[in-house]
Amino acid sequence: MRVLVAAVVVFGLAACVDDLRPMASAPSDGTAEQMALVEDGLAIAEANCASCHAIGEAGESPNPKAPLFRALLSRYRADMLETELAEGMRVAHEPMPQFKFEPDAAAALVAYIKSVQTRDPGQALAEQRCARCHAIGREGTSPYPGAQPFRKFGQRWWRGQLRDALRAGILVEHDRADARVPPMKLSDAEIDALLGYLDRIATREDPAPKGP
Repeated sequence: MRVLVAAVVVFGLAACVDDLRPMASAPSDGTAEQMALVEDGLAIAEANCASCHAIGEAGESPNPKAPLFRALLSRYRADMLETELAEGMRVAHEPMPQFKFEPDAAAALVAYIKSVQTRDPGQALAEQRCARCHAIGREGTSPYPGAQPFRKFGQRWWRGQLRDALRAGILVEHDRADARVPPMKLSDAEIDALLGYLDRIATREDPAPKGP
């Protein structure tokens, strides 16, 4: 991404973005200045990020390794993300190289990211990282027969065991070539979000993983 040039161009194009695009959620304070900042961030995301990332409130990332924008703040604090974007951030997924935004562009992009955060970042994380193989809701059959439904995790894992395994990297056991994925290794913030989601889908019949 040549964002140093693209970000400047995008700000000038923000008012010309197709009216059929998904609209960003209105900011809570409703100010025209904040709404304009979110719109600028959306334009930057569309120009620089949408080829890899799902940048809206729904949908999958074109590059499966690229995080969903609607779940990014389960991984980063907003202020830290803005600082990294302005100072130069090397992302974990390919093929995007290290990139750097001008401070105003970084602030606009983070404002937009805030506006599309899902109410349940753990669900968004599960949708991106796990739904290809697992049933992630309160019902349904896993797409891959060997993958345990999320609602049954409490039968297999203690909470601390699952946290430690996700922190170290769970080696996925699926034996079919097209279902193989890298070890499932999450940050502490992502683990908290995922465990919170397991709590929210738990029922009396299928309780969430218990402590310790």
